[in-house]
Order: sequence, then structure tokens, then C-alpha cells
Amino acid sequence: MTQIPIDKRLDTAFASPDVHDLTIPGDGVVAVILAYNEALRFPYFLEHYRKLGIAHFIVIENNSTDGTRALLSECADVSVIGTEKPYRDHKSDWRQLICERYLEDRWVIFPDVDELFVYPGWPDRSIGDLVRDLDGSRYRALFCPMVDMYPKGPLKDLTYTAGDSFLDTSPYFDGTGYRYCPLKGSHRKRYKTPSRHVFGGTRERLFHQDAKRRASAFDRALINRFFSIRSNAPETSTGRFIDHLVFKLVKNALPDTAAVQSKIPLIKWRSDYRFSGGVHGIDKGIRVAPDWGTLLHFKYLDDFQSKVTEAIARKQHTDDAGHYRDYNAQMALLMEEGLFGSCSKKFTGTESLLEFGLMKHVGDSISLR
Repeated sequence: MTQIPIDKRLDTAFASPDVHDLTIPGDGVVAVILAYNEALRFPYFLEHYRKLGIAHFIVIENNSTDGTRALLSECADVSVIGTEKPYRDHKSDWRQLICERYLEDRWVIFPDVDELFVYPGWPDRSIGDLVRDLDGSRYRALFCPMVDMYPKGPLKDLTYTAGDSFLDTSPYFDGTGYRYCPLKGSHRKRYKTPSRHVFGGTRERLFHQDAKRRASAFDRALINRFFSIRSNAPETSTGRFIDHLVFKLVKNALPDTAAVQSKIPLIKWRSDYRFSGGVHGIDKGIRVAPDWGTLLHFKYLDDFQSKVTEAIARKQHTDDAGHYRDYNAQMALLMEEGLFGSCSKKFTGTESLLEFGLMKHVGDSISLR
């Protein structure tokens, strides 16, 4: 089959002249970001990633109306690609085509604007040092749980200002309530990396709980034994077979609408990789480091209610924004009482995440020098 030229595919996916002839530094980690109405978060987001040592930012700006593009146009280290194409239909294509055109065999990070990437050795260790060690061990990706961050009080009391630290505003996270297990359905077979994902945490505690049947004591014992957040994904075909047999026994006791709470956001890109819609999985089997980073996720700022309303109206997310409808159903409670609970812990550095199994540092697999 004849391969369509990359420039033609770029034109089809973006319909924007901005996508051609970007000027990108010849080395260093590049961030590729999809954004819609993120003027509130971008100032601190950029500050955080610049401190990590990101060489350049490529932002696909999807028709924002809040001044996002004007804000980014003033940044010398940001290339902005404006597009009016629908996010739902093109989000994977946008990332993949940009990487194919500009970033083959380069380390790329794919954060959302409400995510801060941290890892063993942060903040003293640069992302450049991190990827040099990954290269030294021939790893091509780093796995990261997504950890929802929130304030202690009601959301209605937040007074976040653009440029303020996300962590000063929302320093708490759920320390328990996670599991590390395979996906349900056909995605498990199609997207080979990673073989397991993280589920649970804040979103399942508050929003996504409906399952086909109630979990029995036997279900809970199997989940704790095989799929705790501290367990290891099987590395052999026999181990993966056993993993999926056990998972079949318990999957109907797990929430049907469970949100995947993990990604592989840091990847050494190759042009034949394909994402599973978001950055949760890749269709190829690639070497993933045994260490875990973490994506601290700051969805719950002052604009949470308006973001949910906007997402439901736009219907650009999975299942016509089904998860956002779940958020909306609990909105009054969140605004009046907040997300804080008995399992809430305060983030005081990477040690907080290591303590609860939400980050991993496996011996000398990645040096912390």
C-alpha cells in the first residue's frame, strides 16, 4: 500500500500552516502538549517543566477562547500549532504525526497542562540526567501513575491565581485505594505496553464505583494478592497468562467505568508507535524502566466546575464525556465539602509517593546521582 506523504497527512490532521517548518533544538527532551482553554494553568506548568530541563514545547492549541494562544506566543521556547479540527477525532494523530515529522528517536514527554511530572531524584535531578540513564539501560519509556491532587477544604473556597504553585493550592492526594492490573476488553490485546495499568484513587472513591456485581471476600483477597499497587507486572508469557486468568475471576467486581490512572508519558519515539487514543498505552511491546515516575494531576482548581460544564457541552472526550457527567453528578458535594477524606495524605516530596507505592525506585536501575 502506498504511504501517504507526511506533509499531506499533517495537512489533513491539522489544516493549519503552523504545523510546517517548526524550529526545534537538536537535542534535549521535547514536550508535546494538547491544549484547550488552559491560560490559568500554563504559567506554572511551563515554570515546572522548564526547571526540569525541557528543551522545547510544542503545543497543539485547539481553538481556545481564553487567551491561551496569545499567552504562549510570547514564549520563545514554545511552538504553537493552532487547529480547529475536533480533538476527539485527531488527538492521537496530532501527537504521532508531530513526532514522526520532527522527533524520531528523540525523548518526548506528553503531559497534559494539569499534570506535573516528577520522578526519583526530583527536583535536584534534571530530566536530561534521567533520560541519559534510561538510554544507558536501553529503556524506551517510563511508566507513571496519575495521582489526583486536591485542597483540604471545599472547592468553592479556592482562590488560585495563574502562576501560583499548583502544590501550594492542592497538596493532598489519596494514599490508598489503588490497584495495578490489566485492562478490560480488547484494548488489552491491541495495546501491548504497558501490560498493566493503575486504577482507583480519588476518582474511583468519589465518582466511578458501579460494577456488575459486589466484590466478595474472595475477590478482595485475589486483588490484594495479585494486583496491589506494590505488585510487579509479569515479565514472561506464562506470568501474563496467569495474570489474565486471575483478572478474569475478579473483573466483574471492579467498576465498569473505571478511569485509567496511569500513562507512559515519557517515550523515546519511533515512527511505528501508535497510542491508544490518549497516552495510556502503545501498540508495540517496548522496554519500560522498572522505576516509576508520577504525574501529579491538578484537575481540581477554581475552574473545575466550568471545565466540567464545558467538556459535557463539547463532547470531545471518551463516551461523549461520560466521566465528566459523573463529576457533574457530585459537583454540589465537591463545591461545598471538597475531596478530602480519611485516606488523604499531604505531598511533601517524592518520599510521599514512594511510601505509598505511587512511585518506584528499584535499586540502581536508574541512578539518583
